[in-house]
Amino acid sequence: MRPSSSQSCATLVALAALVVVAACGDSTAPPVATSLAFRAFAGGATRSDLPAVVVEIRDQAGVLMTGASGSVTLSFAANPGRLIFHASGISTNDRIIELVDIASGLVLPTLQNNEGLTEMTGARTTRGHTGVQLKGLTVEAGANGRLLGGRQAGSALYSVNRVTGDTTNLGTLVYSAGAFVGVNGFATDPGTGTIYAVVRVASGTVRHLATLNPTALTLTEVALLTDNGVSDLTFLADGTLIAVTGTGSGVTNPETLLTVNKATGVMAVVMALGNGADGEAIAAVPSRLTGTLTAATVGGVATFNGLQITAPGTAYTLRATAAGLTNGTSAVFNVAIAP
Repeated sequence: MRPSSSQSCATLVALAALVVVAACGDSTAPPVATSLAFRAFAGGATRSDLPAVVVEIRDQAGVLMTGASGSVTLSFAANPGRLIFHASGISTNDRIIELVDIASGLVLPTLQNNEGLTEMTGARTTRGHTGVQLKGLTVEAGANGRLLGGRQAGSALYSVNRVTGDTTNLGTLVYSAGAFVGVNGFATDPGTGTIYAVVRVASGTVRHLATLNPTALTLTEVALLTDNGVSDLTFLADGTLIAVTGTGSGVTNPETLLTVNKATGVMAVVMALGNGADGEAIAAVPSRLTGTLTAATVGGVATFNGLQITAPGTAYTLRATAAGLTNGTSAVFNVAIAP
């Protein structure tokens, strides 16, 4: 008996389906290592071991690849912590360099170097000679910001070539409050890009706070600083303006770190510093992540023990990188002041 036309059609459809299955096979793609991901971990305290930081290699579905191998490297993704680098002393055998944890009021021994013939010989790289004695360097905001400096006794503004150290005289500054002797320090607000300056209006210890427009070559008066003898400025990551005083005659709080109200010039003592000769400079330096920062994976997992962070801060994050994989970023964590 011949099959009916409906039976023939059904058979053809079934055969076609078998052909399609045979041609395409299983459509599920095999797992492939694609990305890095952090396991949850808690923060810790400054200069103390963090809890173990664990990073997994995962596939396209977010599943741990236990057979994956390679190495993973950690770095900061967000680094809110800052230490203050302080250098003091223009006289031979009376100089000091030190690193200060301003949040906890501690002078760290790591870079401290007071007196002696080997002073100021730490990890440094000489770029060149500026040919001009500059005071209070700062970098303009933006990707191509210039390195700027002024003179303690002089009204010119300079830019500095960061490769060679060569200086360019940009012109004469004009101060909104009238005549002035020189500029003791510059600092750029990380939030707004505004450049603040310490202006010497006379030869004594009185100082004024001003803002700098490097394009227009103008200094605009903000306020009289309430502490005298201010020698330099720097900013913390959160926009807090920090000043340091010198040791000249009549200075109320010599060689001291103080906060500065950017609108009123009111200052508040934070802590005393090491005692070198007059001639102070400060700079806020980013916190460091220390320890073994590259680890081999075992079963698709890289484990980092003994990591430390040098400064307290809120909302740190870490970044994990590995060749051929999408970077991973940790959840936000905090680093507290060491007890």
